Amino acid sequence: MEKGSNTGGLLFADEHSHGTLVDKEIRAMISKGLLIAKNFDETGLEASSYDVRVGLKGIIGGEGTVRELNENHMLEIQPGQYAGVISFEKFNLPAHVFARIGSKRALSYEGLILLTGAMIDPGYQGHLLFGIYNASQKKAILYPKKKICNIVFEKLASVPSKQAPSDPFLSQGNFPEAFVEKMVNSEALGWMQISERIKEIETLKTELYDIRKQYNDVMNPLKQLTETVRVISETVQNLSHQTTNINEDLSELNGIVKNNNTQIGQLTASLQLISAEVGHVKANINTLDQRDKETLDRITDLKTDVGKQKIFWYIIWGILLVLLGYFLPKLLK
Repeated sequence: MEKGSNTGGLLFADEHSHGTLVDKEIRAMISKGLLIAKNFDETGLEASSYDVRVGLKGIIGGEGTVRELNENHMLEIQPGQYAGVISFEKFNLPAHVFARIGSKRALSYEGLILLTGAMIDPGYQGHLLFGIYNASQKKAILYPKKKICNIVFEKLASVPSKQAPSDPFLSQGNFPEAFVEKMVNSEALGWMQISERIKEIETLKTELYDIRKQYNDVMNPLKQLTETVRVISETVQNLSHQTTNINEDLSELNGIVKNNNTQIGQLTASLQLISAEVGHVKANINTLDQRDKETLDRITDLKTDVGKQKIFWYIIWGILLVLLGYFLPKLLK
């Protein structure tokens, strides 16, 4: 098929529809020479996907020889080895269709890891190139037309402006020269080496676990310290607010004390005046006491004089009464 022939009109009534192609749509497009241009197998068509098969050429990592595969010559991949194969099918994607690549579970059960991209761009023409790694402990065998992956075709709502580049080697079903050179320089990693690497990884995992544990042992006190610092910071902030309030209260108290001091000064002056008045009063009282004493002395003297006079008169009256008693009878006679 000529390059560019896959950019023709859409095959379906709804030209603006898009989404995953189902089996009847895939079959219809294949009948037009699109999607799979060569070696299509009806048994590989599923409800919404197609199973891609191993082609007739393979290569082992560390070797520069491309092997022709058939029923008598299969591709043996030793544990830890890389290999490359080309798809049996040749693809011819329209400009408005791309494909997604998915792995086969049966392949993973054999310990094989498929190394490839996840998508085929719209407009791609040619075979597919797959890298394979044997991660198992035993050798794996790939034979021609063995199912290696599945692909899902999806139709775009419009034709993108950029199309997939064409590879002249893959268009003819051959390995690209650059890939062959990389495979030549690719060393096979034996199973013993893999085991050693796994042991190293396990050791590193153990060391990493110990480091993580030590990290946690360090971080837990740091977290607690951080929490303590946070609590202390909040406490300090609260104390700061309380200190501010206390300072305000102290300012008010200082004002009150200042007023009290002023009042105390006034009271002190008043007390001094009162004390002076009390001194004058005491002096006056002393003077009065002295005068009272003098007065009492005079009164005492007067009482004494009066007493003396009373006694004198009592004596006089006594004498008179005696005389009267003596002379009165005589006078009466």
